[in-house]
Amino acid sequence: MEDPINELLDLLSLAEEESSSFVGPGSGHDEFGLFGGHQLAQAVVAAYRSVDTERRLHSIHAFFLRGGDGNQSITYEVEKIRDGRTFCQRRVNGSQNHKQIFDLTASFHTPETGSGEISPAWPQDVQPPEGLPTFEECMEQVGPIFGEQWSEGPRPVEYRIEHAPWAPTGPSEQGGINFWFRTRQPLADDPQTHAAILAYMSDDCVADTLLVPYGRTWGTEGTMLVSLDHSMWFHTDARADDWIYVEQWPVSASGARGLAQARMWQNEQLVASVAQEALTRF
Repeated sequence: MEDPINELLDLLSLAEEESSSFVGPGSGHDEFGLFGGHQLAQAVVAAYRSVDTERRLHSIHAFFLRGGDGNQSITYEVEKIRDGRTFCQRRVNGSQNHKQIFDLTASFHTPETGSGEISPAWPQDVQPPEGLPTFEECMEQVGPIFGEQWSEGPRPVEYRIEHAPWAPTGPSEQGGINFWFRTRQPLADDPQTHAAILAYMSDDCVADTLLVPYGRTWGTEGTMLVSLDHSMWFHTDARADDWIYVEQWPVSASGARGLAQARMWQNEQLVASVAQEALTRF
């Protein structure tokens, strides 16, 4: 059977229609609309393809404007906002059927040596990925709770679940879903691919932590959870084909909206930070 990471890499192979215009394939299904991480990853690739090769992505800020159709391709128009000596910015407009469904602003930085560094401490008592249950093993124990799209079949990366409502250990003390991931095969030394996969994974289940305090999951009857906006900061280069630890937690919820945050670590170093707001209706 083909490694499912190849399906993800195919999603990142955007076709260039004309200058600053790219087309990315859909997911091939529409059970839950178009996955937000799908759009984030493709928009990152589109933005990367419009900047000089020495630039590195350091932040993205996105809005999910309409539900997308997974059975259709997505057109991404890239606007050059600014090209400075060390920083440049791009705006990416994602659309289907001539309607905008997604908007992302990306900022790039030419790497330089800073005058100092601040690094948070590696979380205590993190369990190594070896020995933790896989996503598939967790689903075998609890049954499909996300629908067929997410609960069945191989995932694009290898998961090792440390904490989750549907894992043996339950959610973390912060009410979060914590896990390790990596691709199942080595990847080329291409910064845009690694950044795009991190962006894809950053939307995997961060908003799901907003359901934990209520004892709900995606599969709970009457539950509506929709991503509204998403921000991500890339602190340093990271490889998606080496283990990355993700810790996630709910921050605040009121007025049918909730904010969740996440951190990504590699080799005990913080490599990315994430914040996402979601619509929560029960």
